[in-house]
This record gives sequence, C-alpha cells and structure tokens, in this order.
Amino acid sequence: MGACLAVDEATVKSRHIDRQNKKDYNAERRVVKLLLLGTGGSGKSTIVKQMKILHGTDCEGTPGLTQEDRVAAMDTCRSNAVDSMGVLLSACSRLGYSLGSGLEDARVRVIKATESGCGGGVYTSQLAQDIAALWGDVSLQKVVIRGNEFQLCDSAPYFLTHATRLATPDYLPTDEDILRARSITSGIVVVPFQTKELKFELVDVGGQRSERKKWIQCFDNVTSVLFIISLSDYNQVLYEDNTTNRMRESEKLFAEILNCIFFKRTPFIVFFNKVDLFQQKLKYAKIDNYLPEYSGTQDYQEALNFIKKKFLSKNKFPERDVYSFETTATDTNLVKNIFGAITEILLNKMLSNAG
Repeated sequence: MGACLAVDEATVKSRHIDRQNKKDYNAERRVVKLLLLGTGGSGKSTIVKQMKILHGTDCEGTPGLTQEDRVAAMDTCRSNAVDSMGVLLSACSRLGYSLGSGLEDARVRVIKATESGCGGGVYTSQLAQDIAALWGDVSLQKVVIRGNEFQLCDSAPYFLTHATRLATPDYLPTDEDILRARSITSGIVVVPFQTKELKFELVDVGGQRSERKKWIQCFDNVTSVLFIISLSDYNQVLYEDNTTNRMRESEKLFAEILNCIFFKRTPFIVFFNKVDLFQQKLKYAKIDNYLPEYSGTQDYQEALNFIKKKFLSKNKFPERDVYSFETTATDTNLVKNIFGAITEILLNKMLSNAG
C-alpha cells in the first residue's frame, strides 16, 4: 500500500509547474493590454504621460510623476524651446519676413545653439532672453500662423512663451511642461499601471513609418487597440516625406489596422485628439483647401462629424465594437474622465465574456 502512495519526484515537480503556469495564465488574463497606435505626432506619448500622472507613484507611494521623471524631462523641455525658435527663424528667412531691429545678435546666438545639437544642454539665461525677445517679434508671430508650411511642433508657442522660466536656477518641469514636451518615440515602451478596478499594460510604439515594422511584435493578447487621430493634422504634411497630408496618412493607417485580421474581434477605442488646436485652426485654415471632398462650413461640430464619419466608416467588421471619444490629451481632467469611461466599458466586456 505504501508503494501506491509513493509519488515520483518528477511528477510532483511537473504538477507544481502546471499549477504555477495556470496561476500565471489567470493573472495574465486579468491584465488589460492596451495597444496604443497612431501616426507620429498624434499624441500617443502624451496619453502615456497622463497615465503616469494619474496612476503612477514614486518609491514612497506619492501619486503622480516622480522627481526622476521631472529631472529627466528638463533637457527635452529646454530643447523644445531652442529647436522651435530655430525652426521659426529658418522659416522666417525662407518665407521672406524680416526681423525687427536689434535682434540680429539674438538670432545668431540661437542659431548657434540649434546647430550645436544640444540645445537643452546650452540653455543659459542669456539664450532664454534671446528666445523671449525673438518670440515677441511681429514677423515671427506671422510665421507661426503659417506653421503648416513647415515642421513646427504643436507645443512651440507654449515653450517659447515660457522660455525665461525654463532657465531659472531652480527650474523643475511641471506636469504641463512634461505633457507638452515633444520627443520622438523609438522602439516599444510598456507602461504598467493599476486603477481600483483593473491592472493595465499600456504599450506605446513609435508612429513614424520607420517604426511601424515593429508593431506586429505587440499584436498578441491585446485586450483593446487605442488608436489616436489628430484632428488638427488636416492642413499639415508628414515629417517623413514633407508631401503627404498627415490626415490622409492617418486615415490609411487606421483602415489597415482596423481591418487587420489580428484584430477582427478586438474592440477599438478611438481618440479624435487635439480638439483645442482643431478649434483654433478652423478660424483661419479652410478644411476644403486640404480635403477637397469636404463641402461643409468651418463650424466645429460639422467638421468634426465629417472627420469622424470619414474614419469610422472604414470598419469592415460591423460585429466588432468601436468606441470613439473627442480628446485634448494635454487636459488631465478630461483624460481622467474619459479613461474612467473606458475602464467601465472594458470591465463590463470582460465580465460579459466571462459569463
């Protein structure tokens, strides 16, 4: 009888591994994997930063961005100011505008800083004063209005307005500084975070054409695709080729991902982002000049409905759920409310599938 009760050591080990694998599998199923996609500059990385602000903690449990996050962002914020002014000065000359008197020395110092390739590292109080003086020039303000004719960062006016603050000895980036700071995402960034209801993994991948070949690496076990569309892109061209309309590129990419066989049954959450910039542009940039198929007015709601229909009609799998939201990714309270709604949607869907 004792022989009957004897258990082979290898069998015990195998059963233990099986139990652990099952435990890991069940734990993995409880993690919501959100795959964050969209073209370059659509606002994907801003959403990642918002999740860190809303759900991140430091080593002491203090909510929000850590001290390390802020220190790491200092150079990026300062570089954004220097690089933006360098872009404006170059465009000013190319578009035939002349700076006001007394600004030549400032222009030379800023150009020298941009050419060094380390604008944030050479950001002195003198350079900040030069940028502030140039930013106040009437000609440069006219150039900004024509920002769709060259590659100007959306947050350029913000950092140029705050140029002198960025040079103070005790400067530490605020939440808004970090949200507006622009840097190109390269590779795959996974940000885990937890709400009261669910554990999440937010997977951010670069949106530039050269980065998209890496996307397929992230397609497994996706709970939902979060696709970001920039509404204000309608009158801009790509960084990559300087000819393709950004909204056309976004529309084409969205259709490809939406109808990808990998995501036939995967819910899509679509953010029509940069509402604030879109509303501003409607005041001076006619949509039909860039999207000739549009026959409406410059009314915000009418234009928004046109763009939403243009994108959402691409869905070839009508049984698959698609949820859309209008967003301004730099607005923390708005993102918090929208993400609360998304959490409820996903939670209900998971409960429904489990039932």
